[in-house]
Amino acid sequence: MTIDSIVKPDVLFTEAPASWNTRYVTPEGFVCQITLRADSGKELLERADVAMSFLLNHSYVPCDNNNNHHRGNDSKWCSIHQCEMKRREKDGKYWYSHELDEGGWCRGKPQKEGSAHE
Repeated sequence: MTIDSIVKPDVLFTEAPASWNTRYVTPEGFVCQITLRADSGKELLERADVAMSFLLNHSYVPCDNNNNHHRGNDSKWCSIHQCEMKRREKDGKYWYSHELDEGGWCRGKPQKEGSAHE
């Protein structure tokens, strides 16, 4: 009876030459982190660009280094117009919005078909 020896590789894990980390806040307020890895800086930047577009298009916002919403505690970021929204209150309810250059208001959500921004 023989026991086959297990051959162990010299290197158990190799790190990708390029990596990118970012922390973001979901629309529900969860703080998350994503790490991308690639074999080259160029490939990594292309992946990061796709990731950032996805995050912004889904209303995720960057975190600051203090784990706070990156635009402050009393504001949110509009991923549609790339600007800060302010908290508004009326009759015990609150929402975030910003004024549009052409008039009207936006709440940072995609427009429903056939309707104008609020």
